[in-house]
Amino acid sequence: MLGHALHNTNSFGFPLEYANPANLNKWKEKLKIDDFFEVIDELQQRRTSPNGVFGIKLHYQHIEQFGGFENLVKYFPDAYYVLLTRENVLNQAVSLSIASQTGVWISGQQPMTENPEYDYSSIDESLKNIIKNNSSWRYALAASDCKYIEMNFDNVKDNLNNTISEIADFMGISVNNEDIPKEQVTSKQSNKLNEEWADRFCSEFNLSSQLIPEQKPKLIKKIKKKFKKTFS
Repeated sequence: MLGHALHNTNSFGFPLEYANPANLNKWKEKLKIDDFFEVIDELQQRRTSPNGVFGIKLHYQHIEQFGGFENLVKYFPDAYYVLLTRENVLNQAVSLSIASQTGVWISGQQPMTENPEYDYSSIDESLKNIIKNNSSWRYALAASDCKYIEMNFDNVKDNLNNTISEIADFMGISVNNEDIPKEQVTSKQSNKLNEEWADRFCSEFNLSSQLIPEQKPKLIKKIKKKFKKTFS
C-alpha cells in the first residue's frame, strides 16, 4: 500500500520486494542476470526517481540475499529506513496465513484458491515470526545507528497524505503536494473471514504456552561445568 503510494509521487523510486526470492527469480530471468547484486544494480538504473531516490521494500528475512545486515548497510550506505509495523499483529498473522494459501498478496492478483482453510499452527508460526522480525529490525537499526523512523500501519492508511509528507521531511526531499495520492492506491484485503479466524485462534490458544521457554540457570551452570572439565 505505502510502496505504491510512494511510487505515485515520482519521488521515492518504486519500493517493491526486489529481494523476495520469488520476485528475484523473475527479475533474474527478465534481465538475464544471475548475480543478485548485479540485479539490484540494474533495478536501480531502471527504478530510481529523477531526484536520485531508489526505494526497496524489505522483510527481515530478505536481508539474507545481501549476505547479512552488515552487507545491506554497505550496499546502501546512506539509506533511510521506514519501519512499518501493525499494532494488531494477530490480524497481520491471519492475513499472512490466508495469503500464503490464496497467493494473493495485493489486490488484483489471481487467487490460487478461493477457499483457504483455517490452520492454527500456520497462524501461530506467522505471529511468532512477525514479532521476532519486528524486534530484529528495531534492534539492528538502533544498534547500527541507522537513520530510521517507525510508522504504524493503521495511522498510515488513515493519513496517507501526512505520512508521505513526513517521510519526505525525514529524508530531506521535496514532494509536490499535487503528486501525493489523497486515497489508497491499493485495496483492502481483509474481510469477515479474517475476524473469524482471529477469534477462533484466540479461543484455541493455550494460555500456558510460552513464546520463549523459561531459562533454567542451575541446569545451564551444570552444563558449563561439565564442558569445562571435558576440555580442560
